[in-house]
Amino acid sequence: MFRHFLTLVVLIPLVTVGYSAEPELKLLFLGDNGHHQPSVRFKELEPALRSRGIHLTYTDVPDDLNRETLARYDGLVLYANIDAITPAQERALLDFVGDGKGFIPLHCATYCFRNSGDVVDLMGGQFFKHGGRVFSTEIAEPNHPVMAGFSGFRSGDETYIHTKHNDRDRTV
Repeated sequence: MFRHFLTLVVLIPLVTVGYSAEPELKLLFLGDNGHHQPSVRFKELEPALRSRGIHLTYTDVPDDLNRETLARYDGLVLYANIDAITPAQERALLDFVGDGKGFIPLHCATYCFRNSGDVVDLMGGQFFKHGGRVFSTEIAEPNHPVMAGFSGFRSGDETYIHTKHNDRDRTV
């Protein structure tokens, strides 16, 4: 009996040392106070991602784009309309990505940092204007067994039209 107790006393600390309550990924979510309501989107995303081991931290302070702050994160989520980036912020962001960290520009992000060709290239292009239309599925092989019972659908969407496309290292 004492030997089993001793085994537990030795094993429990070993098991708990290997366990970490720290999330697998830490992401900084940079928003603004504009009409896209990034703080609302953050509040919707944060619990879903947390349950999957991804910790989001919200900021609407562009000056958080600095080496010291970014070093605490594995990636940067950008969901904002921040027109310009300072040279120091640009360098911190480009170095962050160059060091292998993640950059996740969402929805309106391509309207950010329009004064930096390098950041626009990193995002793949720059927002030019909105479009909008209704999209319909086109079923190429309606008689294929996987299509049984599927008649397609229509969906409206806000389209983004971009300019300044980065064609380097790009496969579409």
